[in-house]
Amino acid sequence: MPTQTFAQTRADEIDNIAPTPLQVGAAWQYALTDNFLSTDEQSAVLRRQIEGGRPLLQNKLNEVGITPAFLAANPQVEEALFSGRPTPIVTVMLPNDLELSGRLRIVVTDQGAQLRITPVMPDLTIPDRVGDLQLTKQERQDLEQKGFVEKPIQVAENGSFVPAYLRVDKETNTVDIWKVRPEMLPTQLLGIDLSREQQLQLAAGYPVRLSGLKDRQGEPFDATLSVSAANKGLQVSNISRQDVTLKPDEKNRQQLAQNNEGAKTDQVRGLEEKTGVTTVANAQKETIKRLLTDDQIPNQNRKILRPKQ
Repeated sequence: MPTQTFAQTRADEIDNIAPTPLQVGAAWQYALTDNFLSTDEQSAVLRRQIEGGRPLLQNKLNEVGITPAFLAANPQVEEALFSGRPTPIVTVMLPNDLELSGRLRIVVTDQGAQLRITPVMPDLTIPDRVGDLQLTKQERQDLEQKGFVEKPIQVAENGSFVPAYLRVDKETNTVDIWKVRPEMLPTQLLGIDLSREQQLQLAAGYPVRLSGLKDRQGEPFDATLSVSAANKGLQVSNISRQDVTLKPDEKNRQQLAQNNEGAKTDQVRGLEEKTGVTTVANAQKETIKRLLTDDQIPNQNRKILRPKQ
């Protein structure tokens, strides 16, 4: 299917993320047509906006030492930068031979694409405001003591509101706003599908109880899934499994009892070798009884009734 046709077709679906970089590049034209902006689409839209001013941006990057050669040698920096995401920690050059370490990012303003940096601070200081957001006393206390705020806030974006979490960026010692859009969350997890409603619940800060998850061995289990601001991802907790009672079959019960009772004495082992008969100790007999059901336990006083011939 042609790239443009594929992107246009996917625009009307719930998840219109094009699966290849080439198709993502074309999807920017249709990303906003269904009021659903996925993570890949947002990157495609930002990249399209940023690419238009790339020559001017590259001049600004050259001024701080982020040359085309540096970007070619550090593709993860280039990918994050020109997709509108914060980069890993980089060191930029300032006038008078000064250096500054921090995260670079490109933002699109009314004046076009602009270069921003979040510098690495020597110590953590919780501000009263983060951008346009006024922090409450409890939020400042949580950030200082725990490094994150558990409950999400609502941040205005593109005429709507997006759930976001306040957290401390430990690499820069600054407070970061981590936006969690439902479409950023997986549609499949550990063998089961996540519904759109479950994605919305998770993004809004509500835990979701899931059944029938499967571990690496394919064993099923139940668990609670929630968004973790501390780890900047999803976390699984309250794991439970069905209790399975394993009972050995009849022919293996006696051997299991012997194994459970440990090694035999040399005297008993020698007697077995001479007679050719396996000897069962009293303790082993008790273990065998515990493994047998009531109707399987030998009883000398039990009468055996046979049907009449």
